[in-house]
Amino acid sequence: MHHIRLYFPPILLFVMRLKSFISPINSLFNPLSLLVTSTLLTTGLSFSTAIFHPCGSAVQAARTFGTDGADGSQGSAGDDGRAGRDSTINATGMPINVNLEGGDGGNGQRGDDAYRPRCGNQPNQPSHDLEAADGGDGGDGGDGGDGGDGGNITVYYQDRSALRAVYVNAAGGRGGMGGQGGRGTDGCDCDEDDWTVTTCSDGNCDTEGYDCKDGDRGSHGRRGDRGKEGEVGRARLIQHHESLGESLGESSGELLAGDNTHEEIVIAAVDASPVQLSRNLWETRTGAKSLFAIGSTISDEYDEYVGRVEKQFQLVWDAQRPQSEASGSLDVALNEQGELQVTSPEELWIDGELSSTEALTTYRVNGAVLQSEAVQLTLGRNSGRGDDFVVNVIDTANTSDLVDTRFHLRYYTDEGDRRSRFISRYDAAIPDDLVTQDYNRFSVALGKLPISARYLQTGVPVRVELTVMRSYAGNSAEQVLSWNGQL
Repeated sequence: MHHIRLYFPPILLFVMRLKSFISPINSLFNPLSLLVTSTLLTTGLSFSTAIFHPCGSAVQAARTFGTDGADGSQGSAGDDGRAGRDSTINATGMPINVNLEGGDGGNGQRGDDAYRPRCGNQPNQPSHDLEAADGGDGGDGGDGGDGGDGGNITVYYQDRSALRAVYVNAAGGRGGMGGQGGRGTDGCDCDEDDWTVTTCSDGNCDTEGYDCKDGDRGSHGRRGDRGKEGEVGRARLIQHHESLGESLGESSGELLAGDNTHEEIVIAAVDASPVQLSRNLWETRTGAKSLFAIGSTISDEYDEYVGRVEKQFQLVWDAQRPQSEASGSLDVALNEQGELQVTSPEELWIDGELSSTEALTTYRVNGAVLQSEAVQLTLGRNSGRGDDFVVNVIDTANTSDLVDTRFHLRYYTDEGDRRSRFISRYDAAIPDDLVTQDYNRFSVALGKLPISARYLQTGVPVRVELTVMRSYAGNSAEQVLSWNGQL
C-alpha cells in the first residue's frame, strides 16, 4: 500500500532559505513564497515529481536493493508423431481393414517456475528513493509435437467396385498439447515505505522526503503452442490384368516397374550410347472417399495410373569445339507428362536442337561456347579526335564468329573546376552501323555519336564506360570496359 506524503520541492525550500538570509526585506518573501506554493498547487505539479535543485543537479533516481529473481527455463517441446506406414494391397472384393494412421505428437513440457528474489535488508533511510528487487518470470511452456502424416495406400484392382470392401484409416496424428507456462514469483516488499532526511550546513537545514517502491511481480510463462495435425494419407489406384502378377493380398510388394526419370550426363565423357529413362504416368482425380468403404479416412484427392513411358536419349556432338573440351553436365529429365527436357550447364553455352522418333530422342549440339570465353574482351588503342574518334575492342578468346555483340556507352567529361566533376555527355546504346567488326576486332566510331565536338577534342579529360553485351543460343553476359584519361 502506498502512503500519501507531502514533499516540498527544492525550489520552494530555496525560497524559504533566502528569506532567512535577507531579513531586511523579509516582508517581500512572504507573498513570494505564497505565490510559488500557489502556482505549484494550481498547475497540478505533483510534489513527488523530480525537478532540479537550484545548483543544477537532478534528483537521484531510485536505487534497487536485493537481487531480482531468476527466470524459469522454457519447457521442452513434445516429440513429433511417427508417420503412418505405406501399404500396397490387391482389392479382390473381400473385406480388408488397413490402418495407416499417423502417430500423435507428444505434449510439450511445463515451463519451470521462476526463482524467488533475494530481498536482503532495506537500507536504513538513505538520501535517495529505493526500489525492492523484482520477482522472476516463469518459463514458457514447450510447444506440442506435430502429428505424424497418415500413410499412403497403393491399390491394385480389376473391378472398381472391389474398392468398397477396403476400409482405410489414413488419418494424420493429432498435434500434441502445448505445455503450461511456469509461474512468476512475487517481488520483494519494502519494510519502510517513506521517510525524511534532514541535512544542515552552516546553520541552515534542508529536509527532503524519500520513498520505497515494492518490487514488481514476475509474469507467468506463456503456454506452448499446440502441434499441427498430421496430413491425411492418399491413395494410388492401379487397374491391372492377371498378366501383371499374382494377387498381392496386403503386402508391400510392387507390380509396377520403377521410375528412372533423371540422368546427369558429363558432356566431355559421354559416348554415343543411348541413355534409358522411364516413368509411370498418373492422373490426379477427386472422389476417393466415395470409392472406399464407408467411414474410411483418406484424402479425397487420389492418383490413377494411366500408363508408362520409356524413352531413350542420345547426345550427338557436331560442334566445332572438341567435345573433350566441353565443361559441365547435361541434365536430362522425363517430366510428369512423359516429355524429355534437357538443361544445359550455366558455364557452357550450347546451340542445340531436340529431335524425336518413336524410340529415340536425339540432342544435336551444333555449337558451344564457354561462358568465360564470351567475356574475355579488352580495350585496344583509340584513334582520331572529333568526328574521327574511334575506340577499338579486342576479343582475346576468339569467339566473335559465334557470339553476338552489342555496345552501350556512358561518356563523361571533366568540368575542369577544382571539384573535378565528371558530367555525363552520352548514355545510350551504340547503333550497329557505328560498329565495324573485323573477325575478333571491333571498331566503335564514338565520334559519330551525337556528342558535342568540344567534348571530343585533344586534351579533354574523359571517362569512358563501354558495356559489351554478349549473347549466344539464348544465353547472355555483360562486361564493362573502362578508360579514364585525356583525349
